[in-house]
Amino acid sequence: MSDIITLENDRLQVRLLARGATLTSLRFAGQSRNLVLGYVDPADHARIPGFAGHLAGPVANRVRAGRVVIDGETFQMPLNEGGRTCLHSGVDGVHAQVWACASQNDNQVTFACTLQDGQNGLPGNRAITAQYAVTGSTLRLTIRAQSDKSTPINIASHPYWNLDGAADVSGHSLEVAAHSYLPTDAHNLPTGEIRPVDGTPLNFRRPKAVPLDPTLDLNFCLSETMADTPAPVATLRGRDGTSLHIATTCPGLQVYTGAHLPDMPVAMADCPPLAPFAGIALEPQHWPDAPHHSHFPQITLHPGETYQQITEYRLTPR
Repeated sequence: MSDIITLENDRLQVRLLARGATLTSLRFAGQSRNLVLGYVDPADHARIPGFAGHLAGPVANRVRAGRVVIDGETFQMPLNEGGRTCLHSGVDGVHAQVWACASQNDNQVTFACTLQDGQNGLPGNRAITAQYAVTGSTLRLTIRAQSDKSTPINIASHPYWNLDGAADVSGHSLEVAAHSYLPTDAHNLPTGEIRPVDGTPLNFRRPKAVPLDPTLDLNFCLSETMADTPAPVATLRGRDGTSLHIATTCPGLQVYTGAHLPDMPVAMADCPPLAPFAGIALEPQHWPDAPHHSHFPQITLHPGETYQQITEYRLTPR
């Protein structure tokens, strides 16, 4: 299998990497501008921090103290943020795995990844697939997982979007169909409160400018359960009118302005230079740190069940 897998039709061209099942490029057909942050050298996706384009999991986002209790037994995930949290399941998460190509044609590819019992500090032999499919002007991502032991599963797609090619995303507008969000503490972990967006700068129910706010790395609450079919949840627009419309089955959307992207010289693939705020991450997923908050939607997958997440990215040109 080649380093780069290309899917395309008469509207979109998508480029993917097997390592991390990574989205490294998304363009309108016949156009050079990349709408996500990606690197010329595929190896840079592994070398540079930020999870650009990766799938994150098996438990995306942060887990307090890296501890998960399942059926009375405590499991310890690796701590990779100053000994306080586990972010995206540590250095050996699905972002670091070289996924197998289970099937492929011009319009879709299915990646497969197996995590062994105990990997990431979690129980269960876990079989995970991620299918990317291009239909019209939509990229559809379907993620499924099964396990032979009860285990937490919360997988997120982590591209950084920049729709107009500017140096930062301050000229973009964002709309999110969420009435509430999860406040966080000093370690960026949910406090447990579910706070209405009304009367706060976080009310994106009508389009508003993306702020270059280093504290905007928050979960917006879309629902309390995983849905069967994708529902529209967010729209991002660039200065020139290029638009991204996200629909998902997930109950949460993590919005992160990319404030901690590194400022470093690296060859970018037809997108802005790598720097803080060069792209915004919009990550459908379950609510973060769910194992420590019983009133959040829970993420335990039991034997015989199938985890399924569907997210659709529909693009409209300027």
